[in-house]
Amino acid sequence: MSSEQYSLTGILRYEWIFGYGFLGYGEPGVTRNLIEAINWPSGCRVLDVGSGLGGPAFLMAREHGARVTGVDLTEATVGLARQRQEEQGISGVDFIQGDIHDLDWPPESFDVIWSRETLLHVPDKEKLFKKFHLWLSPGGALVITDYARRQGRGSDRFEEYVEASGYPLPELDRYARILTEAGFVDVSVEDRSETLADLLQEQLDKLESNKKEFCETFSREDYEYLKGRWQLKFDCCRDGDMKWGWFMGRKTKTG
Repeated sequence: MSSEQYSLTGILRYEWIFGYGFLGYGEPGVTRNLIEAINWPSGCRVLDVGSGLGGPAFLMAREHGARVTGVDLTEATVGLARQRQEEQGISGVDFIQGDIHDLDWPPESFDVIWSRETLLHVPDKEKLFKKFHLWLSPGGALVITDYARRQGRGSDRFEEYVEASGYPLPELDRYARILTEAGFVDVSVEDRSETLADLLQEQLDKLESNKKEFCETFSREDYEYLKGRWQLKFDCCRDGDMKWGWFMGRKTKTG
């Protein structure tokens, strides 16, 4: 994980392009779509892995009465999320700063485990998904959006990007098999790569049309960094090397 990406400036410039309170694509619409897709139970207990600035957690709490535990690795991100929670007077959400691998809860502690564009940093998904399965209540849902890769080797540019970023990206089908092997049932995977390409293009257009504002808020160097990174992701997605998967699964009702 790049320290530059998740410095305070890095976090805020990502928020600028994703939208206030969010560090994920297509928000808040994607969060609402995913909630609807799993028939969200009112008042459910949610573990948000990679909770970022709290936008999805606040939406869950406000619109569905969810009780959300957000976990994020970065101290600066958690500090901003807590600050915004206080400013907005939102209850039912708690944030923990830490590595999800080092945390533990009793079995059946959550009704939903949720993660948006975070698990790309995790090399041993098998082990983590087994923990997720243990922590879920019977009938509970797992909801993940994450990067994946095409079958076989991608372009040299893509492979260099993945290696430099340190992303251990499985293929879409392999990702789904890992979930099944961890004990999840009704596992589904949607290839939303075309949607991601459209969102990346919209964000590139936003960045370019608001270049002056962005550079005044941050810097020209920040602009060039973000534009270059987003263009690379767009190219990799458009060329079919990088995939955007929506993954869902459930724990059996009998546990």
